[in-house]
Amino acid sequence: MPQRSANRRSLMLFSALQPERWDDGVTAGPDILAFDLEDGTASERKAEARAQIGPVFARDPGRPMLKYLRINNPRTPDGLRDMLALLDWASPPDGLLVPKVESPEEVRWVTDIVCAVHPATELTLIIESPRGLENVAAIAGAAPQVAGLLLGADDLSGDLGSDRGWDALAYARGRVVAAAAEAGVEAMDGAFYDPEDETGLVEEVDRVAAMGFTGKASYHASQIPHIHAGFTPGADAVAQARRILEAADGDNIGNTRLDGKLINAAIVKGARRLLAIAERRGIA
Repeated sequence: MPQRSANRRSLMLFSALQPERWDDGVTAGPDILAFDLEDGTASERKAEARAQIGPVFARDPGRPMLKYLRINNPRTPDGLRDMLALLDWASPPDGLLVPKVESPEEVRWVTDIVCAVHPATELTLIIESPRGLENVAAIAGAAPQVAGLLLGADDLSGDLGSDRGWDALAYARGRVVAAAAEAGVEAMDGAFYDPEDETGLVEEVDRVAAMGFTGKASYHASQIPHIHAGFTPGADAVAQARRILEAADGDNIGNTRLDGKLINAAIVKGARRLLAIAERRGIA
């Protein structure tokens, strides 16, 4: 089952043809380091990548970090080959990134094949098609091994014929966040591709965090500190949440005020959630 106490603010991807990037990935410090057998591996080299990436998952990063493998979609021949190969690995990944998921049945195929042999392996499911978005709530709750959802904005915008701008993807982001919240799993946003645009990255991280996302994917080491900062409550926010709970503890009516502002059950719920996140991040 997923380790609910683990941080999943950032997910950094390398090709499965690049096991030598392990040290680079560990140094970058993401919460999840993933090697990619799907889009990050040329079609004619997938068997080669599958054969050479396995030993990476036996390595100890020396710090808290989840080790992931992005397999191919289980509906495809390469996806089936990926899952069958995993059955023979003595040191499986901590988690699988499953792309182009469109139905809860696909999730159960992975759990029935891979997780039956490696029960500690968690799943993060990529929603990147109109059908996947339509079924996202059922997908998120398909199996207890599901740790999170990831919005695959590139493939989704390609299928929709939209751009990747904020307005074009707002509806999809909202659907993914709502489904993740209902299922009690993580909601991770897709990557921000310009490593030179720190201002744009920070603005996007702040906006998706405000929507309810809990993490963001990345291909660039320089982005990881900004992503972690955006999904970690600040000291002022933690202090205010504690003040809210203290005020609520002294209320025997059902609502009170703090600094002139109403404090009711909904505000208290948000404060408790923020403090739970802060504790998970190791700052509360």
